[in-house]
Parts: sequence; structure tokens; C-alpha cells
Amino acid sequence: MIDHKIQFFSFDEAVQAARSDPGTELVGIKFDEPFSYLGVYIIQIYADEPDNVNVSYEGGALFDPLGEEDFFDLEDAPAEAKKLFYARRTDLGRGHANVMGLTSEFVLQEVLPGLSEDAKYRDQAHFMQVAGAEFRAYWRHA
Repeated sequence: MIDHKIQFFSFDEAVQAARSDPGTELVGIKFDEPFSYLGVYIIQIYADEPDNVNVSYEGGALFDPLGEEDFFDLEDAPAEAKKLFYARRTDLGRGHANVMGLTSEFVLQEVLPGLSEDAKYRDQAHFMQVAGAEFRAYWRHA
């Protein structure tokens, strides 16, 4: 569990942070009521391409193995991505949160300290209720 306060960034601040430290990944999460669908954006600049800001996206319904992914340049980043708050990936999940390539409920367990894969949930609806409460309490959002 993370025991320090996470620094959150607006989209523009996240882009600046990525430019200042190529290789850093900044994670933005879209998780709104009824808390059944998760969207994750990552802003990153690769050291060998310092002029290119990469915005990647993965999203999917909770408890559904299917999802979607997309990749954008800074100029093509969706309006949704620009409204989110971002945190350094290294500040999440004990410093090594896995946020890509997992089903949505496992991503939430990686990034929200109040969720645990060891916890017992009555059913999927109970998990979504707890996840929504944890997200609202933990993640800065508009």
C-alpha cells in the first residue's frame, strides 16, 4: 500500500513532466459512475524520440476479457484524456503498477491502495461499488 500522498498533474502538466524526464510514464484514469468501465491513458516520451509525446489508451468493461487500445500523438489526444488528472506510474502500486494488458478490475487493484486481490467481495456489483468509492477517495478528479 502506498503511504505517501501522490502528486497529481493536469494533462498539460503531465506532458511537461514527461518532457522533463523522458521515459517517465504518467497515468490518467477515467472511471465514472456506474463504475463499470475503466479507461487508462498513459503519457510518455521515449528517450530516443524526445520531440514526440505519446499518448496511449487501454480501456474495457470490468470483468470482461475484451478491451480496446489506441495510440495518439499529442495533437491527436482525445478531449477525454485532456480532462483527466495524471500520476507518475512509479508512484502507484508500490512503484511498479502494471496498468497495461490487464483486465480493468486488475488494473484498479494495481493502482488503488484500498483494493486488494485478497479481499473478499460479495459479487461483481459489490466490487464495482467498493472500487468506485476507493477511486473517489484516492484519485484526484474534476
